[in-house]
Amino acid sequence: MKSGWRILGTSLLVAMGLPTTGCSVICPAVGYASVITVNVEGNAAAVDEVQLCSDQGCSERLPDYGPAVPMKSVQPGLPSPTAPSPAAPSTPPVAFLGTRTDAKTWTFSISQRGLPKHVTVRALAPNKTVLAEQENDLVWTRVGGSEQCGGPVTTPAITVKVGAK
Repeated sequence: MKSGWRILGTSLLVAMGLPTTGCSVICPAVGYASVITVNVEGNAAAVDEVQLCSDQGCSERLPDYGPAVPMKSVQPGLPSPTAPSPAAPSTPPVAFLGTRTDAKTWTFSISQRGLPKHVTVRALAPNKTVLAEQENDLVWTRVGGSEQCGGPVTTPAITVKVGAK
């Protein structure tokens, strides 16, 4: 009878496992970034910042941390300095984080709030005067991952023209 219970138990395990195997998609827990690139044409030297806005909000510029600073060494046996733990953010994340990649190019990473269909691009002078402003429709194309699991997407680069002022 021992072998009968074993066969019955094995059969039940196989029957219960069949609906969950082979029919489902398991997506990897991989992070990816979707970006919008803005190219400045014309008087790029006058531009201090490029701002990207949508119905989700406007971009914030990533801080420039400057050159790396060497770390201090801690001698064994001495207490190490402790830093207070960072507080949880009280404001929602921004829609876009922008960074200047070279003299004429800005890259904006997109938050997890969704992909905008329309954006407004502004080229700003150091005193925040608007040098150029334009609206753009975006067409997104997946460039990785899969239809079931998603993946990174891209849109053609935006070009904003800045005249000499």
